[in-house]
Amino acid sequence: MFHALALSGGAALALLVASRVARRPTVATTPFVWLSAAIAIWLLAGAGHALVDTVAAKVMWARLQYVGIASVAPLWLLFTAEYAGMSWFAQDRPALRRRLLWVVPILTVLAAATSEWHQALWTGVSLRADGVAVYGHGWWFWIAASYNYALVLTGTLLVVGALRRCPPFRGQFFALLIAALVPWAGNVLYISGLTLGPIADATPLAFTASYLLFAWAVYRNHLFDLIPVARDIVVDTLTDVVIVIDPARRLVDLNAAARDLARAKAAARGESSPWLGRELGAAFPLLADIPLAPTEQSATSRLLTTEGDPSTFDLRVLPVRSRQDAVVAWVVLLRDVTGRRRAEAERAALRERMQEQQRRESLSVLAGGLAHDFNNLLAGIVGNADLLAMQMPASSTMGSSVSAILLGAQRAADLVSKMLAYAGERHGSMARIDIDEVTRDLLDLLRASAARHCTVVYEGRGGVIYADPTQIRQVAMNLIINAAEAVGEESGMVTVATGTDTLSAAQLTTMRFGQESTPGEYAFLDVRDNGAGMDARTLRRIFDPFFTTKASGHGLGLAAVYGIVLGHRGALRVDSEPGGGSRFRVWFPIATVESSDPFGPFDVAPVPGAVPAVHPQSR
Repeated sequence: MFHALALSGGAALALLVASRVARRPTVATTPFVWLSAAIAIWLLAGAGHALVDTVAAKVMWARLQYVGIASVAPLWLLFTAEYAGMSWFAQDRPALRRRLLWVVPILTVLAAATSEWHQALWTGVSLRADGVAVYGHGWWFWIAASYNYALVLTGTLLVVGALRRCPPFRGQFFALLIAALVPWAGNVLYISGLTLGPIADATPLAFTASYLLFAWAVYRNHLFDLIPVARDIVVDTLTDVVIVIDPARRLVDLNAAARDLARAKAAARGESSPWLGRELGAAFPLLADIPLAPTEQSATSRLLTTEGDPSTFDLRVLPVRSRQDAVVAWVVLLRDVTGRRRAEAERAALRERMQEQQRRESLSVLAGGLAHDFNNLLAGIVGNADLLAMQMPASSTMGSSVSAILLGAQRAADLVSKMLAYAGERHGSMARIDIDEVTRDLLDLLRASAARHCTVVYEGRGGVIYADPTQIRQVAMNLIINAAEAVGEESGMVTVATGTDTLSAAQLTTMRFGQESTPGEYAFLDVRDNGAGMDARTLRRIFDPFFTTKASGHGLGLAAVYGIVLGHRGALRVDSEPGGGSRFRVWFPIATVESSDPFGPFDVAPVPGAVPAVHPQSR
């Protein structure tokens, strides 16, 4: 009677634990619930087997017991495999694999139901004097027992392996391990013929003890509430490169990202990819010189940039210490920060362009306002000087003074024109012009003065644009004269080229200004010299109004170029370095057949008597 009560209590405990687990479904709860149900059937049938006293009744309960006995081993394997994170039954036709697990259990249940016909499971049943039934084992019993032992052993080994990989969950895994070993030990006693007094098979009672452990693990160690994840799976899932090396700098372990990087580097060098035991620098050249020195800090961090490609990595080196505080290994962590650094550089460049644009807009407003006011004053000066010249007799000695007034006003008007050009306000009329013809005509005038101390080479191809011819001549004249004045007296060379280009959005982003221009067909003017070049500080200020590097310059030449190019929806790029010369390249949109003035009517009239500037301008 006590035996039956113990088994019934074990079945109730198994169902209680299963109901507790089923209320919080997580990984492996389904096979565990079915495992609990199978054990409950085994225990309840064992209780019934203990209460009856005839051979026929005991055989009936034994047949029901085998429903649970045959199911426990495959359910244990499914539970442990899923709980330990194994993918045997989750990949490559998992339904077929699960079905194959049940072939032997189904045959065992059928053999128990028809045993009197073939005696494959048990050859006979007899009762001892104390009422204990003794079964003679047939040939299928040993096959089924071996199969069950193999599945239980496999599941137990999975628990042991998971215990090694997941130390933080040792309480859970020890509970699972002992819960598997206790019934196994009871079943070994049964098969070997050893009995515990009136109990012939101690396996059901062992399951009762096992479920006490399960109950403890569920309520005390959060079994099924916290599902362990194998460390090797976690590390292999990381996108960061994780490398483990020994104190001799030899590779001990790599995660998936590190293996991929090692294979890529080896393929680039034409080498094979095996890495275990190799020297760190041989597999990862960028890590060849990293120091391995224990410090008080837990980790050090610095940036590494590869030479072959523009990849940038954040490096962290952490020592692994033994319990005696000796360094036994090193963990090298590499995080690819190329995208982040590129994004930071792009944000910094965008911020700088916005600040530059705001600064130039402020200067443009100031220059435009001053030019308009000064233009109005010049109009009065020139008008009164003309009236004075008309009323003055030819014999008057004041003629030279009036001419000086008109000449000074004309030069002042030239400065006004350049300030207005910098402010983006155009003068004159728009027309369809060939940039090659404009540049070639201008070079015929400039070559005589420039050829005295340098060689001017021209490579021209046509490109029709819709622009103000006077302002386009002013752009070409400023760039060519500046280049001619920047070269040496003996070996100076200026190369001028015109033609057409197709600019993409990506190319426009590299321009000094004009990033807001529309991608498409452009005509270009390219001016190069082999002079002294400019440093970064000078290069940043060359388009500022009144900035000049010449003693006689007024600093409005390139400022006017800036305004003219922007006013024509163009783009400009400057490349220069000290000792390497300079290259200015400007682009203007190609004129279409239907081209008309896309900029609207002019709101500023030219100053009376003003003429285009022909004087050298400063960089």
